[in-house]
Amino acid sequence: MPLLRNRYRNMIFGQIISGLIMGSIYSLLGLGFTMIFACTKRINFAHGDLMALGGFIGGFFIRILSSFSYFSLIFGPIIIGFISVVIERLFLRRLQEDQALKIVIATIGLSVSMKSIMQTIWGPNPIVYSIFLSQSSFYLFGVKIATQNLLIFLLSITLMIILQCFFIYSKTGCALRALSQDRYAARLMGIKIGHSISIVYFISGVLAGIAGILVAPIFFISSSMGTFLGLKSFIAAIIGGLGSIPGTIMGGLFLGVVENLSTGFISSNYKSGISLLFLILLLLFSPEGLFSIYKKRILNKRKIVKK
Repeated sequence: MPLLRNRYRNMIFGQIISGLIMGSIYSLLGLGFTMIFACTKRINFAHGDLMALGGFIGGFFIRILSSFSYFSLIFGPIIIGFISVVIERLFLRRLQEDQALKIVIATIGLSVSMKSIMQTIWGPNPIVYSIFLSQSSFYLFGVKIATQNLLIFLLSITLMIILQCFFIYSKTGCALRALSQDRYAARLMGIKIGHSISIVYFISGVLAGIAGILVAPIFFISSSMGTFLGLKSFIAAIIGGLGSIPGTIMGGLFLGVVENLSTGFISSNYKSGISLLFLILLLLFSPEGLFSIYKKRILNKRKIVKK
C-alpha cells in the first residue's frame, strides 16, 4: 500500500511538472495576445503562426550556427519581431479604427496565407531540433526530469519576469501601460500611439519567436502548429484575464497543469475538450478571468480594513 501511494504521488508530481513546462510556453505566447489586446483592443489571430515561423527560422539558424546554437535564440526572435511590425504597419494599422470584426477576418486570412508560405518553403513534413546540447536528465522526488525541459521552463519564467519589470520600471513600459488604460489621454500626454503599438507588436513577435524555438524539443515544428498552440495560448490569456500580464502568466501555467492532469487521470483524447469546457464555464461565471477574482478579493479586503 505505501508503494502504491508513492507511485500515485510521483505520477501526480510528474504531471504537474510537465504541465508547468508546457504552461510556460502557453504563457509566453499568450503574452503576445494580451499585450496587443491591452494596447489596441484587438486580437491578432495570426500570432500563433508567428510562433511556427519562429520555430522554422530558429531551425535554419541552428543548422548554420551549429556550434553556436544559442545565438538562434537572438537572431530568430528578432527577425520575427520585425516581421510582426511589418504585418502591423502594412495590414492591420489601416483597420485599427474600423470594426473589430474586420481585423478578426484579416488576421485569420493572414494566418492561412502564412501557413501556405511556410509549407511552400519548408515543406509539409514537420521538423524537430533542440538548442540545448545537454540530453541528460535527473530525478526530483522520484520523478525523472529532462534537463532541457527544466531549462525551457526556467528561461520562459525569466523572460516573463524581465517583461513584467520592463512594463513597471522602464519609461517605455510606463507609456505602454498608459496607452492600455486610455489611448486618447496617452496621446494628449505626448505618447506616440503608432510608435508605441509598433513596439508592442515587436515585443509580442520576439516572444512568439522564442516560444517557437523553445517548443521544438517538445513538439514537432510544422506549419499547422501555430493554430493549435495559438488557440491554447489564447485560452490561457482569457483564463488569466485578457489584458493582464500577471494573469496571462498564471493562466498559462494553470492551463498546462490542468491539461496534463486530465491526460494522466482521464485520457489524452479529452485534453483539448476539457480546456475548452473550462473556458466556457469561466466565461459564464467570470468573464474577466481568474486574476480579476483575486484582484476583487484584495480590493474588498482593503475596503474592510479602511472601514
